[in-house]
Amino acid sequence: MKSMLQGALALVATAACSAAMSQPMTAVLRLNKKVPLENLAFYAKTQSTPLTRYYSAADIRKISGPADSAYKGLLSALHNKGLKVVSESPTHLWVTVSADSSVFENVFNTRITVREDGRRQNDGHVTIPQDLSLVASVTGLDSTRQSHPHYHRVPAMAASMGGISPDTIKKVYGFNPLYTQGLSGAGQHVAVATYSGFNIDDVKYFYNYLKLKPGPTVDQVQFNGVPAYDEGSAGETELDAEFIGMIAPGAQVHVFASAENSDAGELAMFTAILDDNRAKVVNYSWGGCEKQVEAAHQQEMDKVFSRAVAQGVNIMVASGDSGSDSCQDGTAAADWPAAHPSVVAVGGTSLQVSGSKGSETAWDGSGGGISGIFNLPEWQGQIGSAYTKRSYPDVAFNADPYTGQAVYVTSSGKASWVVIGGTSMAAPQWSGFLALVNEARTTKNLGTLGFLNPIIYGMSAQDRADAFNDVTSGSNGAYSAAQGWDAVTGLGSMKANVLLPKLSN
Repeated sequence: MKSMLQGALALVATAACSAAMSQPMTAVLRLNKKVPLENLAFYAKTQSTPLTRYYSAADIRKISGPADSAYKGLLSALHNKGLKVVSESPTHLWVTVSADSSVFENVFNTRITVREDGRRQNDGHVTIPQDLSLVASVTGLDSTRQSHPHYHRVPAMAASMGGISPDTIKKVYGFNPLYTQGLSGAGQHVAVATYSGFNIDDVKYFYNYLKLKPGPTVDQVQFNGVPAYDEGSAGETELDAEFIGMIAPGAQVHVFASAENSDAGELAMFTAILDDNRAKVVNYSWGGCEKQVEAAHQQEMDKVFSRAVAQGVNIMVASGDSGSDSCQDGTAAADWPAAHPSVVAVGGTSLQVSGSKGSETAWDGSGGGISGIFNLPEWQGQIGSAYTKRSYPDVAFNADPYTGQAVYVTSSGKASWVVIGGTSMAAPQWSGFLALVNEARTTKNLGTLGFLNPIIYGMSAQDRADAFNDVTSGSNGAYSAAQGWDAVTGLGSMKANVLLPKLSN
C-alpha cells in the first residue's frame, strides 16, 4: 500500500511540475500527401539541362495535397482540440499551430519537459489521434537542437572597410564583364534563411557605402513571430544580406528570420520561403553536426528540400567551418544540411591576389566530406570510388578569415566594419551570382535556372575546366584538394564571366 501511495504521489508531483513548467509553443504539422514530393523533384534532380517550367505551390496542392473536404475537417478538429492555426501552407501540406505545451501533451499523448534554459525536451512518443489522421508528423515538440552560424570574425576590427575589397573580389572572380553587359540581378529575389533579429540599417549602410547601382533592397518577412535580437545571429544575417547585394546590386533581398532556432524553426523557415515563392535562390549559412540531427527531422526536411527542387529553387548552404570534423569529436563527420543531396554546398578557399589576378588554395576550415545518411546522387557518380555516399561541397569561394572581407555589423552594441571569414562569406556570394544567372536567363525568356548541381556535374570536363577555378592544394583534415572535384572545395570557385554564359544559354 505504501509503495502504491508513493507512486501515486510521484505521478501527481510530475503532473504538477509539467503544468508549472508548461509554456506557449508552436509546432508544424505535415499532412499526408497523395503524391510524394520526392517524385515531383526527381525529374529536376536528374537533368543536366534546366527545365522550362517548375511546380508552383498551387500545382503541388493540386497534385499532392489532400481533398478540400478532408483539409477543412482537419482545421475544424484542430480548433476543437484547442490548437490555434497560426499559418497554412498554400500547398495544404503544412499547418503551423500554437497552444500551451500541456495542450500538445494531451492531444498527442506525449510528455514535454521544459528545461532550465527554456528549451523543450520531448520523450519522442507521439500518438496521432484518429480524428487527426490526416496529420503525418508533428515537428516542434522538442527544441533542444540548434543550428550555428558559419562565420569567423578576425580579432582586430577595422575603423574603415578592410580585408580584400569588393572591387578586387569582382575583378579576380570575373564579375566585371557581367556588369558591363548590364547584369545586376534586377528583377530577381534572393531569400536569406536565418534566425533571430538583425539591424536592417547596418545592411542599408553597407549598400550605400559601396554606392551599389542600381541598388539592392532588403526587407524582413515575419512568419513565426517576432524574432528576438541576438548580436551573434544578427552578424550572420547582416553579412549574408550584404554580400548578396554586393554581387547582385539590383536584386531584392528578403530576410526570413525564424523566431526560434530549433528543428521546428528550421522547418517553418524553409516552408515559409517556399510558400512565398518569390525567391529562386535561398542562402543558408547555418548548420551543425549531421549525426546530431534526429532521423525524424531529417526525413521532414527531405520533403522540404525536395519541394525546393520541384519549385526550381537553389538553396545555397555554407559547408561548415570545422574542416572534415563537423562534430568536433575527432572524427571525419559531415555537416547538416550541407551534405543533403538537394542543396548546393559551398566550401571555402584561401584567396591570394597579385595585381588583377587571384589564386586559391583550400582553406583548412572548409567543411567537406561524406554524408553518413544520404546515398550518392546519380549526378555525382563520377567523383571517385572512395565516395560511396553523398559527398560535399559542390563549389567554393574565398572563406579564409586571413584573406577575409569586410562587413558592416553591430558588435558589442556598436555598428562598425569587421573583417570576417568562414563559408558564410562564400555562400552568399554564390547566391548573388545565381541571381545574375537568373536575370540573364529571364531576359532570354528561358526561365530561372533550377537545381544547379546536376547541371554543373553534367558538364564536360573541358567546360568545367573553362568555367571553374580548380583548387588543387591544401586540405581540411581528412580530405585534400585535388584536380577536379574534391571534398574540400568541390568543383572550385566560379569564373563568373565564363560560367554564367554556360548556365544562361
